[in-house]
Amino acid sequence: MLTLIGCFRANNLERAQRCTLMVIDPRFPWKLPRVGRGFPAYPFRMSVAEWEGLLAKANSGDPEAEWEVSERFGDGCKDKKGEILVRRSAKKAQAWLRRAAEHGCASAQCNFGVLLGDQEETSEALVWLKRALRAGVSCAALNIAITYRQIGDLRRAVHWFRKSVASGGDDDALIQLGIHFYWGEGVRKNISAAVRCYRKATKGTNISEASRDDAFFYLAIMYLEGKGAKTSIPKARKLLLRANVDNDHPAARSVLQELTTLQSSSYRLPA
Repeated sequence: MLTLIGCFRANNLERAQRCTLMVIDPRFPWKLPRVGRGFPAYPFRMSVAEWEGLLAKANSGDPEAEWEVSERFGDGCKDKKGEILVRRSAKKAQAWLRRAAEHGCASAQCNFGVLLGDQEETSEALVWLKRALRAGVSCAALNIAITYRQIGDLRRAVHWFRKSVASGGDDDALIQLGIHFYWGEGVRKNISAAVRCYRKATKGTNISEASRDDAFFYLAIMYLEGKGAKTSIPKARKLLLRANVDNDHPAARSVLQELTTLQSSSYRLPA
């Protein structure tokens, strides 16, 4: 029989496990709250002569130059004195990106596919992403998977996440594959496989730091929920702290705050 304190601690454990629902929607467990990561405006520096030369090269149909012109319009460019040389224009950036893609620049094809996916032009996005993959842009496979998931075709998404891991060694894709295994979305649920994906991703070399943080976060969820390992609040807390090491992981921070609240009440008896 549980003591009063034991019942209270068990209740707190249930609350700790439920707090994951604060930040994870089981229908879309890959969607986490994010910190906006803006890029500085006008990062490029060129002389007027350099810009005119690049523009002339792009106008002649050079795909690499077209891509560079697209970037200048996308991010903005200043001259060597810090005066604005090329004003930012999303419309012009997209037009030049399309030209570069059409003229065979593989990186532009991938970026254009991602851009179209963001604009929900998914059918055309997939055409360009697959073209980029055939041209040797390995990260296109990950974006193909994300695009299929965007349109709700989870089985194909899993297929392409697997392909991204197998063919390109993309450790960012490992996180996504782990999520699909853990929640059984588009694939049979396999907690052990999910844990292997997360653990491998924490040590991956071909991975963004944001995705590495996510790997630690999802491992923490495993310890909170007691799936794939024995429930351990201390281990979960340690992993959450690692995920939020730069204080830029809102999901980990929210769960940590809830755990701190529960810890402060763990040994208090109800009045």
